[in-house]
Amino acid sequence: MARRESGARNGSEARIERREFKYLVSRDTAARVRDAVAAFCVLDRHAALSPDHRYTIESLYLDTPSLALYRANEVELLDRVKLRVRHYPDHPGGDVFLEVKRRVHDVIDKTRGRLPHDGWQRLVDDPFAPLTGPAADNPAVERFLAIQHTLGARPGMLVRYQREAWMGIHENYARVTFDTAIRAQICEVADFAPDPGHWRPLDDAYSQKSAVAASAVVLELKFESLAPTWMQAIIESLDLWRLSYSKYGNGVQAFFVPPESRMEAVR
Repeated sequence: MARRESGARNGSEARIERREFKYLVSRDTAARVRDAVAAFCVLDRHAALSPDHRYTIESLYLDTPSLALYRANEVELLDRVKLRVRHYPDHPGGDVFLEVKRRVHDVIDKTRGRLPHDGWQRLVDDPFAPLTGPAADNPAVERFLAIQHTLGARPGMLVRYQREAWMGIHENYARVTFDTAIRAQICEVADFAPDPGHWRPLDDAYSQKSAVAASAVVLELKFESLAPTWMQAIIESLDLWRLSYSKYGNGVQAFFVPPESRMEAVR
């Protein structure tokens, strides 16, 4: 049984199985989606506590030296994973989460293990380090470290963005999220210490080409096995078109793929 993601943020270990539909939409379309979901959802409690209903997320992505996880996503392997360490900069010194996000066909299986802000670097730097304290007997932490060690994955990219999240009122698990101000920078150490001058925008492939292009909103509809009727109605009424969008993948492209090649890929 899937768990609500907001609750998982406060637990030591959580497992979520779901499906995700992603869209790049204009801010006007995002406003129309927001108006539509208000009848079926409420703001998640973290967004509700923020004056602008958004909170900041930072994710440190790990990959192999050959970028095997990035390449698996680019060629859309039917079974692929992402490794990331996530925290919430709006709460300095707060806990961090070691996450494994596995995709098999169209199903997302995500585990996240919660750790104190002090000490997680030791585990990521040395997956063989003894598991003590909150890390001990934590299946999600053990899974993350086992996969990291097996693949030889290391920190490579830090991604930051603003999220507005809504939760379905009647479903066991249904979420609608709006992500904006998406940016990334290379980070090859286990730390959350970004350089303010090194961020690059990732809102969409087009805005990477032009600094004056309007940024898009990344809209995600998340649910268990079948999209609720109200989600399907919103998709049809607003003529939304699904697309593949990876924040980490776009970060790799922004730093390592020439702009003309990135544009060719989205034509």
